Order: sequence, then structure tokens, then C-alpha cells
Amino acid sequence: MVPRAPEKEILVSETINGSLSVSNDVIADIAGYAAMTCYGVVGMAEQLQGAESVRLLAGQRLRKGVLVSADENGLTVDLHVVLENGVNMKSVCHNLSSSVAFTLQEIAQIDPASLKIGIHIDALKSRLN
Repeated sequence: MVPRAPEKEILVSETINGSLSVSNDVIADIAGYAAMTCYGVVGMAEQLQGAESVRLLAGQRLRKGVLVSADENGLTVDLHVVLENGVNMKSVCHNLSSSVAFTLQEIAQIDPASLKIGIHIDALKSRLN
């Protein structure tokens, strides 16, 4: 049996005083990717101007389905999604909201208490289409 070297602690991160500024586009990207990992979400949707139809967005254009705005009350993230036909919309929306809030907190350090998430179901679609 070979003796093991003593384990050393490795400092992964150190608290640094200062502030973190995250652009609305980055927040939209994070929220869009978090939404796409949720069960029942087929994709993000872009509302076509002057039309009652929506377009399913490709993976690299997810931010077009996310609207981010900030005011004195905090941050509002509106997600325009296409859900899978036949899923329980209430459950999917609850999971979607929780997932996006958690991901924004973990990655961008956004306080969930100052975050309002709006979910707009723009279409239902079968995954086979």
C-alpha cells in the first residue's frame, strides 16, 4: 500500500469587494438557456410583428424570446415560450420560473426577491413536428 500525500486545501474563489454589472442581453441568454432545459419547453418564441403567429427560435437566438427590463422595484424577465402539446401548463410554468430564478441567482448573483418572471405561452407544438 502506497502512503497518500496529505491533502491540501485549494482556494477556488475569494470574496472580492466591488460590484457586478450584467447586461440585459447576458441575462436574456442565461434565462433562455435555463428555460430550454425545462421539461415541456419545446423552444423560445419570437412574436412576428403585425402577425398573430410566432416563430420558434434556433438555439443561438434564444434571447429574442426573452425580454428583460429593470426599474426601481427590481428586474423583470418575460419569457415567450412554446410548450409541448399535452403537458400540464401550470406545472411546466412553475418549474420554468423556479429554474430561471435559480440559474440567474447562481450565475449572475441576482437576488430572487427582486426578480419578477413572466411566462407567456405563445404556442403549443408537438416535439415530432
